[in-house]
Amino acid sequence: MAGRNLTPAQREAADQARRETVEQLHQQLAEGIASLDNREEWQRYLRFARGFHHYSFGNQILLLRARPDATAVCGYRGWQAKGYQVRRGEKAIRILGPVTRRVPLTDPAGQPLLDDQGRPRYGLEMTGVRPVSVWDISQTDGPPVPEAPKPVLLTGQAPPGLWDSLAEIVTEQGYRLERGDCGTANGLTSYAERFVRVRDDVDAASQVRTLAHEVGHVLLADPAQVSGIVDCRGLREVEAESIAFMVAEAHGLRSAQYTFNYVTGWASQASDTLTAEQVVRATGQRVIDTVDKILAHTKPTPTTGELLHASVEAALDHDVAAAGRRWEPIAHEPSPGARAERADGVGLSQPGHSLGVGR
Repeated sequence: MAGRNLTPAQREAADQARRETVEQLHQQLAEGIASLDNREEWQRYLRFARGFHHYSFGNQILLLRARPDATAVCGYRGWQAKGYQVRRGEKAIRILGPVTRRVPLTDPAGQPLLDDQGRPRYGLEMTGVRPVSVWDISQTDGPPVPEAPKPVLLTGQAPPGLWDSLAEIVTEQGYRLERGDCGTANGLTSYAERFVRVRDDVDAASQVRTLAHEVGHVLLADPAQVSGIVDCRGLREVEAESIAFMVAEAHGLRSAQYTFNYVTGWASQASDTLTAEQVVRATGQRVIDTVDKILAHTKPTPTTGELLHASVEAALDHDVAAAGRRWEPIAHEPSPGARAERADGVGLSQPGHSLGVGR
């Protein structure tokens, strides 16, 4: 809580309130993505995009050599499943497809992995390659290609002090922060050169949201496993943008439209089986823990409810602590009636039992 001198009890209560706020923001993010206003538009796009393979570097070279203008390629049956038909006479593009076999899955100790019904689990193992035919979408007839809804950049001013607080985190992690050209991106992080860059030709609100996104990359990614500029896809982008949304919202900067569209697009690439909402929830714990650390540093102005929560918690802690000093043990002697009941086998208390009494 910026500008407030807090007792340890108040600080603990404030930390708890902040953590609860972070968890609520993550819930808000997941629910918002699940109920996008342009949900039908996204579903049309995802139905089209899902099923396109992420081709190996070798196959990308083969595609480039055979058809440099290719934009989306698929097999004959694959195009039919999407509602497109390869035109008669179109020449196929030949690439290499995997030859696989079904193998049992085992744990690191070599023991078989079982499903929830005790049956062995299986996976696919690549044993070789074979030539396969694919066609570009320009070689097909079908409906217009759906486009993914585009995130709209934020406009206006940034929350006071947020850029500087986030910049401190970047510096503390051993990176330098700079503004400048980021190509087609809004920001980028380089682990090899240890810098974070944010584009400088947009409004301050957009810049600080991007910086929060890059801070997420810095805090979550493992530099030992990454070299050069991170080509973040799927889960990494979902995590980083989830962090940006929650940090921005905590500081009063509304970024739902940008984040929901951005995260939905990347979540669709992170998994072929999970919905965008499920991907967000799957990354929840790492995101929540990271946002909690960020907000502990940036110290957003607390809401009235958070202040009240912290004050009540601190007051209760104080009263309980004070009450503990006023209680002392006393020796209890049973009354004549209780002694008579005990003699008859009815009594429940024992002589000399200590009870606490306040004075």
